This record gives sequence, structure tokens and C-alpha cells, in this order.
Amino acid sequence: MDTKYVVIKFGGHTMTDPALRDAFVEDLAPIAAGGRRCVVVHGGGPQISSLLKRLNIPSRFEQGLRVTDEAAMEAVEMALSAQVNKELVGAFTMHGARAVGISGRDGSPLLRAKVRSELLGRVGDVVAVQPDVLSCLVAAGYVPVVSPIAEDVNGGALNLNADTAAGAVAGALKAEFFVLMSDVPGVLDAGKNLLPRLTRAEIEQLKSDGVISGGMIPKVDACLHALDMGCEKALILNGAERSALRRLLEGDTSMGTVVSA
Repeated sequence: MDTKYVVIKFGGHTMTDPALRDAFVEDLAPIAAGGRRCVVVHGGGPQISSLLKRLNIPSRFEQGLRVTDEAAMEAVEMALSAQVNKELVGAFTMHGARAVGISGRDGSPLLRAKVRSELLGRVGDVVAVQPDVLSCLVAAGYVPVVSPIAEDVNGGALNLNADTAAGAVAGALKAEFFVLMSDVPGVLDAGKNLLPRLTRAEIEQLKSDGVISGGMIPKVDACLHALDMGCEKALILNGAERSALRRLLEGDTSMGTVVSA
């Protein structure tokens, strides 16, 4: 078995399209079965929004993050850990992979966080990662599938940005690859052309120019954090491109945006 980890964040609207979700699982299942140490961290924004609407709980965003009061936090944890997580585990099982669904609150716990600000409510920033539960599951031949819910240092659950949570996990595991899979081809320049490679300095300049904005900011920041913590390679990959993950792990680096520290 390869001793290095591959941490994949799977999210965006690729999660709500059964064909794209199954294509991702079909790619990853044989890779994991072949001995690669794979960990998946998933998002679930569309599913959260749908559940909040059904429960008549208002939903709004500040600074690109969902404002999460106590009622919304219960729904967020329900959507991510009970619905999305188990659907993804079930998809892996259907394709012959052994998978176990957990949240960041499991283990010792896996993810510990603190409240970011009163304005955002139950939204957290990661302060500690204890990846021993992931190591145990992977060593036993399972693919851990992690929902981005953390244990508050003061007790209770906190909602995490999934990109940020995945980057923290990749850094803690010193992963060989940290791959952010979403419904975008990668980071685009002002002319909407794909940028195949980015350095920290280039990222800061693009942020300053407003080219990198909104949901792309936590993605590039997660890549940089993972690299700072010892991850070897970080990139943003188009989850809608069939077999993109398998091709990447087989050495094809022509896709997406590679981020370097």
C-alpha cells in the first residue's frame, strides 16, 4: 500500500448531479482498492439550502459564508452528516469500495474549531486536527468520507467551509496530493482563461485585482494552507471532466490549476 495520502475535497454542483457524482466514485473506487490512501471531504451547500427552505429557516450569507444560527446549525449538520455523507458512502459501496462516513466531530475529535465571529453565528475556524481516526480507517482498508462539521472548543457543533476543512486535513496528513474537485475548471484569469499554475504572490495579486473572488478565495487559501503544513501538491480540478482524478494520479498534470507555495 502507498504510504502517502490523497485528500480530495468533493463539492459544488457536481454533488447534486448523480452522473457526475457516480463518475467521481467510479474513478476513485479502484484507486482506493488498489492501495492508495484516499480521504474524501465533501461539501453540500445546495443540499443545505434545500433543507433550510423546506424547514422554513431563513438563509443568508456574509463574507461568502452562510450565517448559521442554532436552528440552522441543526439543519446543516443533518444535511451534511446524515444526508450527503451517507449518499456518498452508499455510492462508493455500489461501486465496490469500502467506505465509512464520519464528521469532523468523530474521533478525538478529528476537527476542533472556534467561532469565527458573532456575525456568522455557528461558523468555525479550525484550530486543531487529530487525524488518528482517518489513519485507523485507511489502515483497515476503508475510504473515510468526512463531513465538514467541527467540535466547538466550547462544546457543540460548528459549520466549516468544506474547502478550509479539507485543506486542514490534507496538511495534517502531509498528503502527497490535495485535490479540490468542484464544478469549475480551475482558477480563471480576467479574460476567463484557465491559469494552469499559480504561486502565492500571484494569488495575492489576483485577489487584490478582484479576479479571484467569492468562493474561489477559500479554495486557493485552503491549497496554500495545506502546502504550508507539509502537503506536497495542491490543485483545483474540474469534477465535471470525466476521469480527471484518475488521470491526475496517473501523472497527467495538464488539467486544472496547480497551486505552489
